[in-house]
Amino acid sequence: MKLQSKLFYSYLIFLLLYIAFVLLPAPDPAILLHYNLSPLTLRLIDVTIILLLAGIWFAGFYGYAKLQDYARLIRQDKDGQHVSKLTRGVFFLVMWLPVSSVASAILNYIAIKHHGLLAAVKIIENYINLLLPLVGFIFIGIGARGLSELAQHRPTYRSANIMVIALVYIGLIYYRLVATTYHRADVYHMPIWLILTTIVGPYVYMWFIGMLATYEIYRYRRKVAGVVYRKSWNLLALGLGWLVVMSIGFQYLTTLSARLNGLSLYWLLAIVYSVLLVLAISFVLIALGARKLQKIEEV
Repeated sequence: MKLQSKLFYSYLIFLLLYIAFVLLPAPDPAILLHYNLSPLTLRLIDVTIILLLAGIWFAGFYGYAKLQDYARLIRQDKDGQHVSKLTRGVFFLVMWLPVSSVASAILNYIAIKHHGLLAAVKIIENYINLLLPLVGFIFIGIGARGLSELAQHRPTYRSANIMVIALVYIGLIYYRLVATTYHRADVYHMPIWLILTTIVGPYVYMWFIGMLATYEIYRYRRKVAGVVYRKSWNLLALGLGWLVVMSIGFQYLTTLSARLNGLSLYWLLAIVYSVLLVLAISFVLIALGARKLQKIEEV
């Protein structure tokens, strides 16, 4: 599998920056003491997480590159403009993990050196994790709506109601978890009204447009010609839908982060590895769908 040179170099830069700010600084003595770890053991854990993230990032960059190639091939077609917008949205989703991971590593390094900046670091991390996928799903939603209108296959009244009802309960559960978060000030470092208006609200909106876009892409694939072509769009829709589900899961876990710190190292690692492996499925599905679309168009 090959990446375009600019994307490949961007991938390497993100990976090297993350490795540098995770492995080069001395291990945090508080973490070593809390989990009764040796510096070598902590470094081995860091390396396994880096390897998992490297694979996920590569799948994301590869999927975007193939989707971009496909968008270029059909740019003169009637659906080319809508696919281009969808591709732009996928770019922001792909950049979400490396940007947020690298920014978090750098900001945490700063916080270790300057403890007074811990609150600011956590606030910046929360907004970085929100803004990139939010912008991504907005573009994907615009592109998916264009494809849906082109195919003249809009969501049915029943399906729209099911999505709204599901989102209402997902949002209520999220609000409840945030409002009752153990040591909420240590997790968000903001008053509850600001959390609800600038984090909870935008996340619920993002999940809605993500769910709607996934459904519209899924419906659009039923109108395209060719079994293989439909399967390609199906993989893309599944990948995007899985990212929405993972985003919901991430935010639910964030509200429990203070309690998770009390778990044993083995349970904590099991959660981290499980989340990363499940997240990998999203980007692998997007990569597979994009690759198939690009291959079909080149034939």
